[in-house]
Amino acid sequence: MIRTKAGQNMEEPNAEPIARAAREPRHPSLNTSLLSAASQEDTMVDYLKNHPQGFSEMPFNSVDSLILSTLSYLDLDSYPYEDVLGGDGVPIVDIVRFSEFESLLNGGWISASKELPAFVEALLRCRRFADLSVRYFVQEDAAAIEKQFCACTFSFGGKTPLYYLAFRGTDGTLAGWKEDFNLSYRKVIPSQRSAERYVSGVLSALPSDARIMVGGHSKGGNLAEFAAATVDETSYERIERIFNHDGPSFLNSPSPRFEEQHFKDKLDKTVPESSIFGMMLEHRDDFSVVQSQATGIFQHNPFSWLTCGDDFLYQESLNPSAAFFDQTLDRWLKSCTPEQRETFIDTIYELIISSDATSWQEFNGAWLPNVAGVLRDGKNLDHETKEIILHTIRNFGSVASASVRERFGSFIERMRAMARLGDNQA
Repeated sequence: MIRTKAGQNMEEPNAEPIARAAREPRHPSLNTSLLSAASQEDTMVDYLKNHPQGFSEMPFNSVDSLILSTLSYLDLDSYPYEDVLGGDGVPIVDIVRFSEFESLLNGGWISASKELPAFVEALLRCRRFADLSVRYFVQEDAAAIEKQFCACTFSFGGKTPLYYLAFRGTDGTLAGWKEDFNLSYRKVIPSQRSAERYVSGVLSALPSDARIMVGGHSKGGNLAEFAAATVDETSYERIERIFNHDGPSFLNSPSPRFEEQHFKDKLDKTVPESSIFGMMLEHRDDFSVVQSQATGIFQHNPFSWLTCGDDFLYQESLNPSAAFFDQTLDRWLKSCTPEQRETFIDTIYELIISSDATSWQEFNGAWLPNVAGVLRDGKNLDHETKEIILHTIRNFGSVASASVRERFGSFIERMRAMARLGDNQA
């Protein structure tokens, strides 16, 4: 049995497995008949150009979700003529065409993405999203409590409108990145509570028969999961699907609902083949691995994710390098107490902000003197803090070395097994 895009169970058809969406396990097999399609390296920009169908013709899918999650990185409330904070809904086409383009950028990763202009143009020309509008835009930044939160609600779909509650991922602020790191030792971060309140509030304002989906990219995916797992039962039952695009998981289960099968059935988690962020704290295997045209950490950029028809282009599992890093990071986190992680992260963060940078872009702009300053200032740390930092770094090094030895030993054993098999056949 597989679960269809509409969430209904049916007997598995003889369809190409690469085009399937949610499934158990969600690792569609890559077959040779589709390698030619993969070589075209279509992205979600190509998807927008090639799929003008309405949602009645082609149901909402994971690529649509990533498109809206990416769109939430724009400062849509910079539109000068109507209020996107209210509930009336403002057409996206008006916001983009009648706003200063620079005012839509928030200084995060999306402002430096070379694919952004083509993405916006393709979105405006795509008949599928011709009636796309935004409402209930909320942005809350509070450096004092290390909080960066932004969400909005998209509506689309014509006669039977759908509402997609999109949570923005981490922007370029240092406070935003610090909040991400806090996930490694805090059970709950401020943005997660804001996400829960946002879903509860928006759903109380939408029609009772409205179709509801939630999702986001990076930290936004984590917020979508948290909100769906913790809202009241009535609100939760209204949510059809939950999308997490390369967002981290949780130190502890946010609620008993998180472990239940009906929650897993609603969840659609996708990560790129060399995922780092999306595999942080992830202990489940019900995620799909998407191929990317980028390498390494740059695969976190959603513009690099490959599509095939009306879905992503999947592969069976993570690349070996990503699986190795995931294993090493997991072991390292277990080797340190939450208190040690907190001290390590807080100290490094304080040293970084002592450089007077307010964003990663500023810090990276002069990374060599900044790093030198961090190391120099580190000499003034008290003995206990310095010992914790050294202990944490030593643990990471020893864990990485152990993982290398284990992986190399496994490789040697496979070679020996193959040699024995060859001898037996001879």
